[in-house]
Amino acid sequence: DDVASVGGHHGMTVLFGAAATPEPLLRRQFPGGTPIEWSLCSPDAALQAARVTGGATFLQTEHVVTSTAARARGDEHRSVVGAVARFDTTLDPVAMAAALTAFVQRHDELRSFYTLGEVGVERRVIPQTHVEMVAQWPLGRDRKVDAEEAGDYLANRISVTTAFDSPQSMHFGAFDGDGGFTFYLGADHVHGDGYSLWLAMDEINALYRAETSGTSATLTEVASFGNYVADEHRRAARVRADDIGVKAWREALAIKGSLPDSPVPLGLHDDAPAPAVRCRRDLLTADEADALDVVSASSSWVTIAGCLFSALASAQYICTGEKRFFTTTALATRGIEFEFTQGWACNFAPVYFDVDPGADPIELARTASVAVKRAKNAAAAPIGAVLQVLARSGELPQMAGSPQMVTYIDHRRLPGIDDPTVGTTVGFPGIGKTKNSNLWLSRMVDGLVVESQIPDNDVARAHIERYLDTVAAQLRALLESADSAVTAIAGTRVRQ
Repeated sequence: DDVASVGGHHGMTVLFGAAATPEPLLRRQFPGGTPIEWSLCSPDAALQAARVTGGATFLQTEHVVTSTAARARGDEHRSVVGAVARFDTTLDPVAMAAALTAFVQRHDELRSFYTLGEVGVERRVIPQTHVEMVAQWPLGRDRKVDAEEAGDYLANRISVTTAFDSPQSMHFGAFDGDGGFTFYLGADHVHGDGYSLWLAMDEINALYRAETSGTSATLTEVASFGNYVADEHRRAARVRADDIGVKAWREALAIKGSLPDSPVPLGLHDDAPAPAVRCRRDLLTADEADALDVVSASSSWVTIAGCLFSALASAQYICTGEKRFFTTTALATRGIEFEFTQGWACNFAPVYFDVDPGADPIELARTASVAVKRAKNAAAAPIGAVLQVLARSGELPQMAGSPQMVTYIDHRRLPGIDDPTVGTTVGFPGIGKTKNSNLWLSRMVDGLVVESQIPDNDVARAHIERYLDTVAAQLRALLESADSAVTAIAGTRVRQ
């Protein structure tokens, strides 16, 4: 449903979402239908039965503190993560209730909520015995939501029914009809990250299929997120001033004397966050993205992530003249033990390097690849512990709000991606106010896509449009400079 732009490459152009709406900007429209939701049978009893199991991670703690302040200001709750998928079979609401009950019982983080009190942030976990999901029809059994309204409806439902201190951490719903059902889920960000959403869809799909076929689902044992929290606390206690993570952040923060901000101007007054709007651009076609795989595989010390960051950095230089590139990236910190655990298992790390305007694109990709490797090594040190070390030595600049951030996910490697249902999954973050232009880069089966959220004004729109067009042009310049790789895949499909 992408709109072709005059002069755009392969009909690729920047698409903007509707202003002042939480609706995700989807690449294809999902069918609507009769809304149905699955909720905790006895939420009050579940709250009463919950027990304190310790604290939270650094990211969770920051999130609860900022969410509490936002609530006190009367801001709408938009700090959520969500996902939607399409099932091409008739919905059995009772079977789905059983599947979701089993799913929530398996994961302690989905039976958790957080409170902020005298002692700080506390994590409380509801016993498995107090989890039973039941189906309900919020608009009655006859009301339908059409496809155009479905995205807005589900995003709003996730926002209004979830919170860091709600006994039901994840919201589950569907639009029933049209020969199948559009299933969606979402949670307050405190409970999960993008990767968790795919794990959830894959697992719920397996449990639901088992329920409807009368078989038992084969699922991997999952570790407790409470153990992940304890593990992060242990790792944080070991961080010293000479740690590679501390060294990386020290060097990165010295570049500007502050956290990284948007690569282009966003038309903001006094740097205060403003209501955001979503935008998206297809950067490479499937063939071009395959060619990029070949470039990274055939060039020493060049990775796909390095190619992407080099394009971001060179586009920033072309648009603003800034030769020093600095952003943060979110990296998974799951390890083997927590691979299938529901929860927010990430850390932030700095990606920074200098752009040599005269360098060959492959050389810059190599420089960026080294910077990404350094970020991955730095991610072993929890960001909270790093900032404490820098604060103690007086090296921490004044920090207001969140840093500019770039995330890259290769969707071809996500669990269950080959399943016809799980493969339709689209994830999305909530949308509220921003002073950044965070970038979510996704390698899909059919190409490379970038999404962003920017302040909803004409200056930001014009700048991000030019910037993302330039990123796409720089990626193609990289492919052209590695012409032999492009020639090598003529007429073939490459899968790493």
